[in-house]
Amino acid sequence: MSYKSHIPDGLTSIRFIAAPLFFYAFLNDLFLVSLFILILSGITDVLDGYVARKMGTSSNKGAYLDVTADFALIVICFLAYIIKGWYDPLILVLIIAMFLLFVATSGLEKPVYDPLGKYLGAYLMLMIFISLIFPEIVLRQVLLILLILICLTSVLTRLFFFMRRSDGL
Repeated sequence: MSYKSHIPDGLTSIRFIAAPLFFYAFLNDLFLVSLFILILSGITDVLDGYVARKMGTSSNKGAYLDVTADFALIVICFLAYIIKGWYDPLILVLIIAMFLLFVATSGLEKPVYDPLGKYLGAYLMLMIFISLIFPEIVLRQVLLILLILICLTSVLTRLFFFMRRSDGL
């Protein structure tokens, strides 16, 4: 394995570092710093997969590292939002349940994506971003309702695709 394979993983790892930085910045009312951290995290999320494909270093390990980095960042961001009273703590239960469903239906080899579920992480990141930019209660409630609808639909489609995959074995 060459040094090239470490570049996409290094980009992904930035999100593991960004999570506690966001947490600290947000809880200390450094909203511009929080926004910068989110933007940097979004850039690394886009770049890591692109670089891995361009360098021919894509792997299942890298895919799971990417999903885990996203999950860690999302959970820490929402934890900060919960501490500030922006969201109900039950949102973490929903996010963790969706991640566990992803892991359970993916096995430990290659992630299985359903048509909607693969966009759930992107929606959660967008939700974090919009909540930070427009911290209005009504908007956060709308975002939460959309999240619940996306999660319900994702559960149904993921189970459908998982059952279809199981029938093909």
